[in-house]
Amino acid sequence: MPIVEFWIALGTTVLLTAAFGLCLILDKRRSLWVDRRFPSTGRTCVLYGDYGPAGRSEHRQYTTQRLYREFKAKKWPLGGAVMYLTPCVIPTDLRLIEFMLSEEFAKAGDSAVGTATFRCRWSAFEDEHYVSLVAVVTEEAAKMVELLCATEQPVDVKAITELYAVRVLARCIFGKRYEKECRKFPITEQLAHQSGGIVWDVFSTAFPSATFTATLRKLLDHFQEHPAMLEELVSSIATERTMDANFLQHLKQREQQSKASDRIAFGDTKTFMHELVQNVFFVASGTILACLHEMGHNQDVQQRLHDGLKRSSDGAVDYLENVISETLRKYPPVSEISFMISANNRLPSGELVVPRNTRVIVPIYALHHDAQHYPAPERFNPERSIFRSKEPTVLYRPLGVEPLPVGSSLALLMVRVGLSKLLTQCTVSLTPKCSTELKISPNQAMPYPSGRVELLIRRAL
Repeated sequence: MPIVEFWIALGTTVLLTAAFGLCLILDKRRSLWVDRRFPSTGRTCVLYGDYGPAGRSEHRQYTTQRLYREFKAKKWPLGGAVMYLTPCVIPTDLRLIEFMLSEEFAKAGDSAVGTATFRCRWSAFEDEHYVSLVAVVTEEAAKMVELLCATEQPVDVKAITELYAVRVLARCIFGKRYEKECRKFPITEQLAHQSGGIVWDVFSTAFPSATFTATLRKLLDHFQEHPAMLEELVSSIATERTMDANFLQHLKQREQQSKASDRIAFGDTKTFMHELVQNVFFVASGTILACLHEMGHNQDVQQRLHDGLKRSSDGAVDYLENVISETLRKYPPVSEISFMISANNRLPSGELVVPRNTRVIVPIYALHHDAQHYPAPERFNPERSIFRSKEPTVLYRPLGVEPLPVGSSLALLMVRVGLSKLLTQCTVSLTPKCSTELKISPNQAMPYPSGRVELLIRRAL
């Protein structure tokens, strides 16, 4: 019995010591900026930090926007916060943002060989088969218009634009055709499903290593309701193959022609394909939804665009580009540029040092809704002067910085063709159920509307 009591006492002591050590580490994490005398939000909650509502009651872009406004109101060039267990900084000064996005500001970039190779394969496919891609997108856009105008009653625009996105994806990427007559596509909710919820958010931000996050994702997949979204997408489309050029076939051919050392691992290929599908789907469908929502609320903009497109006037294309640009400003698919720094970095002022293993968050959504840079930011105004400028600026980065999300060029092609066809042939009106603002799903990586989006779509006279 004394031996048993000894081991019980020893085990209890070890557990208590470990628990006490963990509490000290967590307390150190939440008070990191206070200990460094760094301008910050102060001591935060132990687990969620300053991002308690993010992913639960609101999208993370709104949490970051509040912090950005708080720091800017105090006239700080940047402020420190804690995202779950990870210290982060949010810059508010434009010159400081430019410095942080420059090559001088050492950061851990995405330098994985497999990622670069996949991007090269996708870019080569787009360049080689651009005409085929345009033909597919144009054909599917015409079908989308037919579905939207099939009834005099309000329609769920979200369901039909998602169907348009999925049909283009099926043909351009997988070489298959999706011909179901239903106007809802069940895979969309699975594509929107976040991997691992709060567990994924906490650990992927605290430990940004590519190897660690890949391992964690595989582990969490076993506990997900829908672990194999890409497989579900492929198996849900019809088995009928098309004659269209498709990326899957292109990728297989390039892999067979490559040296063994230059090939992409099978597991990585699945991950990259999943990323490609999600990027194209959310950017294309989300932007079209947001634009149609704004057209319903801004009849003068819609009428001018409709008249110009119908006459095929020279300025119609430019105005359509401005309308899309303003939509991307109000609803940027990439709401923040976020990265970890691998070394201590002294800021140009020389007074502050951002320590290594800190996450830098450039708040794209907050910048796009800052009244100092965009007067009346909630107003939909396609004639803002920034859209006439050819020079890139940190004030307008709806898709982040280079390299842009893989598949974004195809997504924007789908947006341009889809909106051009729809707004040439149809008019968009609000319904009594239509809300003033689009409600953004809180648990999305890319901001995306939640629930139904009902609008009245009629053939133009």
